[in-house]
Amino acid sequence: MGKLNFVEFGAGSPLIILHGGKLDHRHMVDAIEPVFNGLEGWHRIYLDLPGCGASAGFQDVQSQDDVASRVLEFSQTVAERGRVAVIGESRGSYVAQGLAHLSPDLISGLCLIVPGGFPTDPPPPKPGVQTMVARPDLLENLPPAVLGRAEYLVVQNAEIIEKIRDTKVPAAELHDAELEARVAMSFLFSFHDELLSSRFERPSLILSGRQDSISGYADTMAMLECYLNRAGFAGG
Repeated sequence: MGKLNFVEFGAGSPLIILHGGKLDHRHMVDAIEPVFNGLEGWHRIYLDLPGCGASAGFQDVQSQDDVASRVLEFSQTVAERGRVAVIGESRGSYVAQGLAHLSPDLISGLCLIVPGGFPTDPPPPKPGVQTMVARPDLLENLPPAVLGRAEYLVVQNAEIIEKIRDTKVPAAELHDAELEARVAMSFLFSFHDELLSSRFERPSLILSGRQDSISGYADTMAMLECYLNRAGFAGG
């Protein structure tokens, strides 16, 4: 039975932060922690999802339902006064949605970053790859693992490419490919259709990108009605 790895910062109300597919907590720490500079009152808990980072030994995980179940069990152990807030990015946002559906009384609020784009039938429409700030000079001689991600950037700059090199590429090398393949066979939750017709009434923030060729934004717009107390919706 695997054990979820995590790193934590700060004290106060628990906030679980979930990364994207085949990655680990590092890119979320890099992206989210600066928001909390000078902001107190939150206990930030950055998880490695099953089969990612140092969360190994999850041979029993066979589906996205199983992933959500393991994260839900962890969330229940760290909840304060029966509540925990969740930030999820990409794949992590889908897991976060699953938690809110399975245990709405547990989740005090949600932030969903680039949700959607998952393998539904028919698949959601997505924008084509669109580079608005191109720096082909920065792409020269990059290792293939870095180049494969940098080519999808809407804004190509040295800082973002370095972040890919430092956080995403090392994490991708650690993910459990066999677990990923099993989950891919049952990627959508067994309750996916119910999720899309459900209503979550606590504060929510949804962030999507107009030029996001990976997650898209069309199905994000469709899910807005699921979150009745939206703090906002941002797209760029």
